[in-house]
Amino acid sequence: MSRRTLFLIFALFLITFVLLMIALFQPQSPKVIPVKPVAKESVAQTILSFGVPVVATSSSKSVLSYSLPVNIMSGKNKVTAVQLELQYDPLVLTDISITPGSFFPKPDVILPLQIDTKAGRISYALSVGLTSEGIISKGTVANLTFSVKAQAPTKTIIIFLPKTLVTAQGVSESVLKQAVNTPFTIGGKDDFTSSKAFPMR
Repeated sequence: MSRRTLFLIFALFLITFVLLMIALFQPQSPKVIPVKPVAKESVAQTILSFGVPVVATSSSKSVLSYSLPVNIMSGKNKVTAVQLELQYDPLVLTDISITPGSFFPKPDVILPLQIDTKAGRISYALSVGLTSEGIISKGTVANLTFSVKAQAPTKTIIIFLPKTLVTAQGVSESVLKQAVNTPFTIGGKDDFTSSKAFPMR
Protein backbone atom coordinates (compact mmCIF):
# COMPACT_ATOMS: atom_id res chain seq x y z
CA MET A 1 0.00 0.00 0.00
CA SER A 2 1.43 3.33 -1.06
CA ARG A 3 2.20 6.18 1.30
CA ARG A 4 -0.36 8.36 -0.44
CA THR A 5 -3.13 5.85 0.28
CA LEU A 6 -2.08 5.50 3.94
CA PHE A 7 -1.99 9.29 4.30
CA LEU A 8 -5.50 9.57 2.79
CA ILE A 9 -6.89 6.91 5.15
CA PHE A 10 -5.26 8.61 8.13
CA ALA A 11 -6.66 12.01 7.08
CA LEU A 12 -10.19 10.59 6.72
CA PHE A 13 -9.92 8.92 10.12
CA LEU A 14 -8.72 12.17 11.70
CA ILE A 15 -11.57 14.20 10.17
CA THR A 16 -14.14 11.62 11.30
CA PHE A 17 -12.70 11.66 14.85
CA VAL A 18 -12.82 15.49 15.01
CA LEU A 19 -16.41 15.61 13.77
CA LEU A 20 -17.43 12.95 16.30
CA MET A 21 -15.85 14.91 19.15
CA ILE A 22 -17.61 18.10 18.04
CA ALA A 23 -20.96 16.29 17.92
CA LEU A 24 -20.51 14.74 21.36
CA PHE A 25 -19.33 17.82 23.24
CA GLN A 26 -21.35 20.55 21.51
CA PRO A 27 -23.73 22.11 24.12
CA GLN A 28 -27.37 21.54 23.29
CA SER A 29 -29.96 24.26 23.61
CA PRO A 30 -32.47 23.63 26.41
CA LYS A 31 -35.71 22.00 25.36
CA VAL A 32 -38.65 24.41 25.58
CA ILE A 33 -41.80 22.74 26.89
CA PRO A 34 -44.99 24.70 26.11
CA VAL A 35 -47.00 25.48 29.23
CA LYS A 36 -50.77 25.58 28.91
CA PRO A 37 -52.09 28.82 30.45
CA VAL A 38 -54.34 28.34 33.45
CA ALA A 39 -57.77 29.90 32.95
CA LYS A 40 -58.35 32.69 35.42
CA GLU A 41 -61.55 32.39 37.39
CA SER A 42 -63.84 35.32 36.68
CA VAL A 43 -64.52 37.62 39.60
CA ALA A 44 -68.10 38.10 38.35
CA GLN A 45 -70.18 35.32 39.91
CA THR A 46 -73.42 37.01 40.91
CA ILE A 47 -76.69 36.10 39.18
CA LEU A 48 -79.92 38.11 39.24
CA SER A 49 -83.28 36.60 38.32
CA PHE A 50 -86.99 37.07 38.82
CA GLY A 51 -88.91 34.74 41.09
CA VAL A 52 -92.48 33.56 40.66
CA PRO A 53 -94.99 36.42 40.48
CA VAL A 54 -97.80 36.19 43.00
CA VAL A 55 -101.23 37.75 42.64
CA ALA A 56 -101.30 40.15 45.56
CA THR A 57 -104.71 41.85 45.32
CA SER A 58 -107.55 42.25 42.90
CA SER A 59 -109.20 45.66 43.02
CA SER A 60 -111.73 44.63 40.38
CA LYS A 61 -112.43 41.77 38.01
CA SER A 62 -110.26 43.35 35.31
CA VAL A 63 -107.36 44.77 37.37
CA LEU A 64 -104.87 42.50 39.16
CA SER A 65 -101.91 43.44 41.35
CA TYR A 66 -98.78 41.30 41.31
CA SER A 67 -95.74 40.95 43.56
CA LEU A 68 -92.56 39.88 41.75
CA PRO A 69 -89.35 39.10 43.72
CA VAL A 70 -85.96 40.02 42.29
CA ASN A 71 -83.65 37.22 43.43
CA ILE A 72 -79.87 37.20 43.79
CA MET A 73 -77.20 34.49 44.06
CA SER A 74 -73.85 36.01 45.02
CA GLY A 75 -71.56 33.02 44.44
CA LYS A 76 -68.25 33.94 46.11
CA ASN A 77 -68.84 37.68 45.73
CA LYS A 78 -69.27 39.76 48.90
CA VAL A 79 -72.12 41.86 47.51
CA THR A 80 -72.29 45.45 48.78
CA ALA A 81 -74.83 47.07 46.43
CA VAL A 82 -77.27 46.33 43.61
CA GLN A 83 -78.46 48.77 40.97
CA LEU A 84 -81.55 47.61 39.08
CA GLU A 85 -82.26 49.01 35.64
CA LEU A 86 -85.42 47.36 34.35
CA GLN A 87 -87.60 47.61 31.26
CA TYR A 88 -91.33 46.84 31.17
CA ASP A 89 -94.25 47.36 28.79
CA PRO A 90 -96.10 50.51 29.93
CA LEU A 91 -99.11 49.46 27.84
CA VAL A 92 -99.49 46.37 30.02
CA LEU A 93 -98.24 47.25 33.52
CA THR A 94 -99.02 50.22 35.75
CA ASP A 95 -98.80 51.33 39.40
CA ILE A 96 -95.16 50.22 39.66
CA SER A 97 -93.50 50.19 43.07
CA ILE A 98 -90.47 48.48 44.60
CA THR A 99 -89.31 47.72 48.15
CA PRO A 100 -86.11 46.15 49.57
CA GLY A 101 -86.04 42.41 50.06
CA SER A 102 -84.40 40.41 52.83
CA PHE A 103 -80.98 39.92 51.19
CA PHE A 104 -79.51 43.00 52.88
CA PRO A 105 -80.35 42.87 56.63
CA LYS A 106 -80.46 46.67 56.95
CA PRO A 107 -80.61 47.98 53.37
CA ASP A 108 -79.71 51.53 52.51
CA VAL A 109 -81.60 52.87 49.47
CA ILE A 110 -78.97 54.84 47.55
CA LEU A 111 -81.13 55.53 44.47
CA PRO A 112 -84.84 56.00 45.21
CA LEU A 113 -87.27 54.47 42.75
CA GLN A 114 -87.36 56.33 39.43
CA ILE A 115 -89.97 55.39 36.84
CA ASP A 116 -90.34 56.58 33.26
CA THR A 117 -93.95 55.58 32.54
CA LYS A 118 -93.66 56.47 28.86
CA ALA A 119 -90.50 54.50 28.12
CA GLY A 120 -91.27 51.76 30.67
CA ARG A 121 -87.97 52.24 32.51
CA ILE A 122 -87.31 51.51 36.21
CA SER A 123 -84.19 52.61 38.13
CA TYR A 124 -83.53 51.63 41.74
CA ALA A 125 -80.43 50.94 43.84
CA LEU A 126 -79.76 49.79 47.38
CA SER A 127 -76.73 48.78 49.40
CA VAL A 128 -75.68 46.87 52.48
CA GLY A 129 -74.86 50.15 54.26
CA LEU A 130 -71.58 51.92 54.95
CA THR A 131 -70.82 50.11 58.20
CA SER A 132 -71.72 46.56 57.10
CA GLU A 133 -69.73 43.80 55.43
CA GLY A 134 -70.54 42.45 51.97
CA ILE A 135 -73.05 39.61 51.80
CA ILE A 136 -72.30 36.12 50.46
CA SER A 137 -75.67 34.41 50.15
CA LYS A 138 -78.78 34.04 48.04
CA GLY A 139 -82.23 35.52 48.55
CA THR A 140 -84.53 38.33 47.51
CA VAL A 141 -82.85 41.68 46.97
CA ALA A 142 -86.07 43.58 46.13
CA ASN A 143 -89.79 43.09 45.57
CA LEU A 144 -91.46 44.65 42.57
CA THR A 145 -95.22 45.22 42.60
CA PHE A 146 -97.41 46.33 39.72
CA SER A 147 -100.94 46.23 38.39
CA VAL A 148 -102.08 44.89 35.06
CA LYS A 149 -104.12 47.17 32.83
CA ALA A 150 -107.53 46.05 31.69
CA GLN A 151 -107.66 44.34 28.30
CA ALA A 152 -103.86 43.88 28.38
CA PRO A 153 -102.17 41.00 26.49
CA THR A 154 -101.93 37.73 28.39
CA LYS A 155 -98.12 37.57 28.36
CA THR A 156 -95.47 40.14 29.19
CA ILE A 157 -91.88 40.40 30.36
CA ILE A 158 -89.74 42.59 32.59
CA ILE A 159 -86.09 42.60 31.59
CA PHE A 160 -82.78 43.58 33.15
CA LEU A 161 -81.09 46.33 31.14
CA PRO A 162 -77.30 46.37 30.54
CA LYS A 163 -76.81 49.17 33.10
CA THR A 164 -77.92 46.80 35.87
CA LEU A 165 -74.89 46.16 38.08
CA VAL A 166 -73.74 44.57 41.32
CA THR A 167 -70.80 45.78 43.40
CA ALA A 168 -68.77 43.62 45.75
CA GLN A 169 -66.22 44.10 48.49
CA GLY A 170 -62.66 44.29 47.16
CA VAL A 171 -63.70 44.44 43.48
CA SER A 172 -63.67 47.64 41.43
CA GLU A 173 -65.90 46.41 38.59
CA SER A 174 -69.43 45.03 38.46
CA VAL A 175 -69.61 41.39 39.56
CA LEU A 176 -72.89 40.68 37.77
CA LYS A 177 -72.28 37.55 35.72
CA GLN A 178 -75.78 36.89 34.43
CA ALA A 179 -79.32 38.25 34.52
CA VAL A 180 -82.24 35.93 33.81
CA ASN A 181 -85.23 37.47 32.05
CA THR A 182 -88.42 35.44 32.35
CA PRO A 183 -91.63 36.02 30.40
CA PHE A 184 -94.70 35.31 32.48
CA THR A 185 -98.44 34.89 31.99
CA ILE A 186 -100.79 37.47 33.47
CA GLY A 187 -104.52 37.75 33.94
CA GLY A 188 -104.94 35.55 37.02
CA LYS A 189 -102.20 32.99 36.31
CA ASP A 190 -98.74 33.07 37.80
CA ASP A 191 -97.05 30.30 35.84
CA PHE A 192 -93.88 31.01 33.89
CA THR A 193 -93.49 30.16 30.24
CA SER A 194 -89.73 30.25 29.64
CA SER A 195 -86.46 31.78 30.83
CA LYS A 196 -83.65 33.50 29.00
CA ALA A 197 -80.28 34.13 30.62
CA PHE A 198 -78.17 37.05 29.45
CA PRO A 199 -74.48 37.35 30.40
CA MET A 200 -73.77 40.89 31.62
CA ARG A 201 -70.09 41.07 30.76
